[in-house]
Amino acid sequence: MRHTAFTKYAAIITAFCITLGMVSGCGQSNGSNQTGAYAVTGEAAVQPKEEQTQQSTQAAQMEQTAQMEQTAQMEQTAQNSDAVTLPDTSEARPVVVSGEKTLGDTGKTFVNDYNPSDRSYAASDNYISPKGNRQYGTTTTVEYYSSTLGTTRKADVILPYGYDASKSYPVLYMLHGMGGSNKSWSDMGVKYIVENVHYENGVPDMIIVCVDCFVSTQDQDSVPIREMSAAYDLTESEVMNDLMPYINNNYSTKTGRDNTAIAGYSLGGRCALAIGFKHQDRFGYIGAFSAASGVIPNGSEGRILATLMDDFVLEYGNFPMILINVGETDGICGDSCRFYDDALTQREIKHIFYEMEGDHEGTVWQNGLYNFVKRIFV
Repeated sequence: MRHTAFTKYAAIITAFCITLGMVSGCGQSNGSNQTGAYAVTGEAAVQPKEEQTQQSTQAAQMEQTAQMEQTAQMEQTAQNSDAVTLPDTSEARPVVVSGEKTLGDTGKTFVNDYNPSDRSYAASDNYISPKGNRQYGTTTTVEYYSSTLGTTRKADVILPYGYDASKSYPVLYMLHGMGGSNKSWSDMGVKYIVENVHYENGVPDMIIVCVDCFVSTQDQDSVPIREMSAAYDLTESEVMNDLMPYINNNYSTKTGRDNTAIAGYSLGGRCALAIGFKHQDRFGYIGAFSAASGVIPNGSEGRILATLMDDFVLEYGNFPMILINVGETDGICGDSCRFYDDALTQREIKHIFYEMEGDHEGTVWQNGLYNFVKRIFV
């Protein structure tokens, strides 16, 4: 259900978005933290007294810190609640024949329904867990050199079952939200979600790269939560300048926008949208699940907002796939996702947007990934 009026969370979301909108661009290749330009509108532009301004600022800082701490705790709880284990499996895998995805021996084929008339986005039963005798890939934690930070960093690489270096594979980059790590998506069953979609819908095998989006030499737990977003905005530099070259040099990958996808939840969803639109020559598929605000200016909200981009502009024609979803009762990122939907619609940019039962939580992000993967690389 769409909401046009602000809820009781409006002030909290406002403070949250102020802190999230920090660097102009998800990151700078030189590793510097630059504060984005602020646009003052509405009542915030006419504060008559310095004391009132100071009081408002202090109140906003206290409120945003409390809410962001709650957000990080919610996201960590959601990540940890759905951890799964690797089974011993052997079910026959789908095969690709002449570009048509065939589901095992059933003869059924999968059609990419970019903007389907069926607006149901229910997932299959137990889609986040290992099923029956199916075969699943392997997860390896790799170390690579980060020119962004001048040190080595870690990422998780998930190879499909039967990975063959003589073949080439499309790549899906996965970004986490505040308080997460390169382990967050694995804890939510990303390997099983993607492989189950492969079995049930015949999408191609793919390499999954789980990024550590806290791009900093500090320990995340030691950084004041209101300052974390600056480190997350360096994800762009980390992915484009460091991690993507490492993956392409060390694995058998297909490159170009038709073979590369990026997706994330919450703050990671915000960065996925920004990186995807800033690098349209490299990414053709964007998934943003409960995405945080601040990708482009939201003037309709009448609030102070720093943004990562000036606008959603198509440089290579419509994306093969953009999918945004959000929980109906998400009081943290609900309004921002609805704004992105409106902004893309107004600009006639093809995309899928849907709301589902849930809050700012892992079940929403898992469902978003399930529906996203069904529609990429096909």
